[in-house]
Amino acid sequence: MQHKILIVDDEDNVRFVIKEAFSKTYQVFLASEGLSALEIIKKERPTLVFLDMKMPGISGLEVLSLIKETGLTPIIWMLTGEEDLDIALKTLKLGASGYLTKPFDIKQIRNILLNAIQGAEQKEQHDTQGDKPWQVIRKKP
Repeated sequence: MQHKILIVDDEDNVRFVIKEAFSKTYQVFLASEGLSALEIIKKERPTLVFLDMKMPGISGLEVLSLIKETGLTPIIWMLTGEEDLDIALKTLKLGASGYLTKPFDIKQIRNILLNAIQGAEQKEQHDTQGDKPWQVIRKKP
């Protein structure tokens, strides 16, 4: 299975750099704003989403909340040009896997991507075997 990656950023150069680094290995989709990103997520069901915090239209935080409402579970990494601990914590509470500040090193993106793909493959393997180690089952008294 070829994994899908969605890059959501209003900066052309950010989308271009990530796409060029990974398009030979993965299916890469691009969006410059949140509503387009949501449509791609619903249609393509990417494994990993790199989501910019500040974009025209709806913000990255709003998009993050809307993704969670769809019931889909892509791995989401937030991208931002500002370091703000409160915002970072808020994104994690909303379900993001991490928070990366710009400018970033493509090696950072590669490591995030490899870890996300590995985690998704392990989850898929567990799901197909009926083994869900993250599921908590409470015994009845």
